[in-house]
Amino acid sequence: MKTITDNIQIPVYCSKLFDMYFGGKSFAVFDIETTGLSPANSKVVLTGILKVDQNGCGQVQQFFADQNDDEEAVIRATMDALAGLDYVITYNGRHFDMPFMTKRAEKYGLQFPDLYNLDLYLLISGYAPFKEVLPGLKQKNIEAYMGIAVSRDDEISGKESVELYNRYMQTKRFELEEKILLHNHDDIIQLYKIFPVIDQLDLHKGLFKRGFPAGRFLIEQISLKNKELHVKARQMRDTVDYISFPTETAPYMLMMNSSDGSVDLSIPCESTAGSLYLDARAILRSASMKLDVFPGVTDGYLILSQKDRVNEMEINLFLRIFFEEERYAL
Repeated sequence: MKTITDNIQIPVYCSKLFDMYFGGKSFAVFDIETTGLSPANSKVVLTGILKVDQNGCGQVQQFFADQNDDEEAVIRATMDALAGLDYVITYNGRHFDMPFMTKRAEKYGLQFPDLYNLDLYLLISGYAPFKEVLPGLKQKNIEAYMGIAVSRDDEISGKESVELYNRYMQTKRFELEEKILLHNHDDIIQLYKIFPVIDQLDLHKGLFKRGFPAGRFLIEQISLKNKELHVKARQMRDTVDYISFPTETAPYMLMMNSSDGSVDLSIPCESTAGSLYLDARAILRSASMKLDVFPGVTDGYLILSQKDRVNEMEINLFLRIFFEEERYAL
């Protein structure tokens, strides 16, 4: 296995909106190259990881399988590089990169890190208006839309990368290796550069639908039904068993399972004139002051929905505070 490191300077993405969910959390941009689409009969041959600090100092790490039996070493090195991070940024990583790595790691008795995956493709495809103005939502199309396509030196596609790798393993020609590495290298750098596209999509709704991290929990599903706020989450670490039945001081049902890390939260709500609301002050107590600055909160009451409009931002923030502060006894 070869390890390639490249230190770069890159503009830092800053956004108060984004920081509402991810401020202060550590991350890496992540992308992989494989010999095919199925982890059952294909291998990981290259992983790329970009880490960026607050000053725009970035480091690209690539782990390249230049020998037939290097896959395990590539996976182990990748796991070490991602250890301790809060989340990864990918493009279609929820459907491809992360499941592929998890499956291939299992082949060697390894457990790939269970990191939150901020999949920019899923956010763009579901919560931005680009489908009407772009010929497709491939990463390179977004790069062209954002005006940064000219900063990409790589000229091959993912399919061509697979073909080049097969030729490389037969010939070991250095120019083929360079093209494969450059394709992966530019993919992760360009992915970070298009990140300001976040400002053009409905991030609150996207995370309400797709989930987001909150402390040691990952909120996976939020729904409003039968005059209750229902949340399914997962304990990312330090799993415990816990059950809380509704009381006057804790008016909710909360269940945690240490065996699978699952979390179920149900909060009864009240309904008046087509609005669904709950007493956030009674649940969050002193922390409720953090919600008062938002339009969906009045005198400590969180308005979850009004007729057909759901206040995703306020609900997300309420749940983030609830799970991060862990005021319940564990």
